[in-house]
Amino acid sequence: MEEEDILLNPPDEKTVINRAISVAVFFLRAQAEAIYSSSKDEEILKIEKNFFDEVEDWMEDENIINILSTREKLLLGKEIGKWEEMEIFLSLSYLEDLGILLWALSFIDKIPPYEEGFKLNDVIDLIPVLKSREEFENRAKLRNYKELMKEREIAELWYFRWKLGRMMKENYKLEEGKSYDEAIKILTEKALSLGAIKEILENDFPIKGRPFSHLEKEDYIYISNIIIERYLTLNWLCGYYKSWDERKEF
Repeated sequence: MEEEDILLNPPDEKTVINRAISVAVFFLRAQAEAIYSSSKDEEILKIEKNFFDEVEDWMEDENIINILSTREKLLLGKEIGKWEEMEIFLSLSYLEDLGILLWALSFIDKIPPYEEGFKLNDVIDLIPVLKSREEFENRAKLRNYKELMKEREIAELWYFRWKLGRMMKENYKLEEGKSYDEAIKILTEKALSLGAIKEILENDFPIKGRPFSHLEKEDYIYISNIIIERYLTLNWLCGYYKSWDERKEF
């Protein structure tokens, strides 16, 4: 799908606020599922169940259920401790999504570098769960569209670099006369000129003092999550999807 074929319809401030609250709930749930899954400690499960009993009461009092996406309602309906492994893995995704949404609502001043991503300490005190929804809404201020679009353009450059790497690994053939080295070099120079990166290392994006192409497997998985989730969430903020559940790569 070409960008010019997309009719942009960015969400309003109220919609972004609701999305941040929803993602906050699922970030906490994913964390709880991950903790229990790694320990299988029944005492931990009991503590988590008691906590989410409170969360469910809060969601009912604050009318949160109605702002959840269809997929989220299905996940939330599962009993604590019953999420699948892939659903638990989403905890990292929820953290990055939540960080971007809180930045978009002006709760966070600056987006961390791509090589770092958001950390728990960046968002934990801002999570609105078990707090006044009205107070959270009053404090929120959606950044202007131009600012959101600028960050989306940066995210897209990082996404294109990630995608080129994936295409190389899958042995996808480029047009005759084109090479991955040249494509990465051109993209890297563009990223530098637009401020998406601060330097060029071996004609490539820099990650922790190394070229992107030299990433070890663990770092690659971590950075990939940051790149993809930022790209998808900023696309949503800029109106590239009809709903949150429709977020996908183009």
